[in-house]
Amino acid sequence: MKFIYSFLFIASFVSTSTAQLGFDIAAKGQFNSTWLFNQNISDQGKEQDYAPSWGSNYGLGFGLRMGFFSVGLETNFGGHNAEYTGEILSQSYTSMVNLKTFQLPIYLRFQNKGGAYFELGAQYNKIRSALYTREGLFPTASDKSGDYAKSYSNAFIGFGINRKILKSVPLGIIFGLRLQYGIKDAKGVDAYGNSLSNSLLYPDYHKTRAAAAGLNFGFVYTIDTKEKESGY
Repeated sequence: MKFIYSFLFIASFVSTSTAQLGFDIAAKGQFNSTWLFNQNISDQGKEQDYAPSWGSNYGLGFGLRMGFFSVGLETNFGGHNAEYTGEILSQSYTSMVNLKTFQLPIYLRFQNKGGAYFELGAQYNKIRSALYTREGLFPTASDKSGDYAKSYSNAFIGFGINRKILKSVPLGIIFGLRLQYGIKDAKGVDAYGNSLSNSLLYPDYHKTRAAAAGLNFGFVYTIDTKEKESGY
């Protein structure tokens, strides 16, 4: 919630500083490579190892622009997945955690006249559900929502381009790359489905860091108050 208050403070400061603002409304999606890193999993060697996993989200974005500087927030629904592979008792297995999340990214963005931008921000993530599945060795599927934090947060940076499709139409496209890494503990389970908070299995507790790298894309409708006031 602190990030929301900070965003509102910056937005109100910008809006009182000038009457010539640009308002962006975006419909967007993101396709990510997603991971959940924990030192206790990393220490298990071939018994527990990470495997590539993928997730996506979609939602709406809102921004306030003043020249090259803007502040914005998004409301997204999607999934953050983690996959693992390992070997126990000479038998191999694969497992996966599927986190259904609600995401609230808040960012500062710097954009030049050509539309190229750089952004940095923070993202609040609420975990709506957590499903664990395992194949290959004692296959199972179970709800692990109780082992995960109710919410966690990430910091992120990104870059890309935000350009109008036609100069006469206030509709543009946005395409970029966003990199995220957890700054708060997501908790959770190991590759075999055991709670990482179990002190008998893991006497030394380590935080779980959610990480993602993905393509950000969508359509942006812009309302430019300067053009409106000038009669264009």
